Amino acid sequence: MVVALIATINVQAQKTKPGIRMEIAESERDRGEYSVFTYQDQDGTFGYYLSAGRVTHILGLLRDDIVDAEFDSIKETCIWLGATSDEALASLDAILKLFDEDEDTTVEFNGRAATGAEQLGDPVLVSCTVTKKTLGGKRLMFVFPHGKHQGKAYLPKSVVKELRMQFKIDKKLHPKQHR
Repeated sequence: MVVALIATINVQAQKTKPGIRMEIAESERDRGEYSVFTYQDQDGTFGYYLSAGRVTHILGLLRDDIVDAEFDSIKETCIWLGATSDEALASLDAILKLFDEDEDTTVEFNGRAATGAEQLGDPVLVSCTVTKKTLGGKRLMFVFPHGKHQGKAYLPKSVVKELRMQFKIDKKLHPKQHR
């Protein structure tokens, strides 16, 4: 069973050229663009990723509620969701459950900071903390280490719900794509 699953993943990954991302679900907000996409590394590693949107802080110099900014050193921040669509959906469910946790609850995810338009950076451990919004409610703050710098990206619950629903619909419409 495991061998068949690995073979299926490898067949799907071989259809995608290294360094190319395939968008599965997208959500746009005033302060950022979010997506779930697939990506294959140069070494053949294939996976689903959640784009946590634009980097909103570098070295604590800017706050996202004052300025929406994008920096040359980090273009995008991504969370690894899994190697299969089922793992990715389970990861999205786990992220949704974090919104039910107490403020300041912190967990770690595997993630990457993208420094260029096409290539994802090296894998890093990303901390995720449940924070309160200024006007009430909660959001998740992801802190991405990147060399001497760090970037922070924020994810609202409505975005995660929307991406999960679009992903689920896409999986039903294109089942062969998600094997």
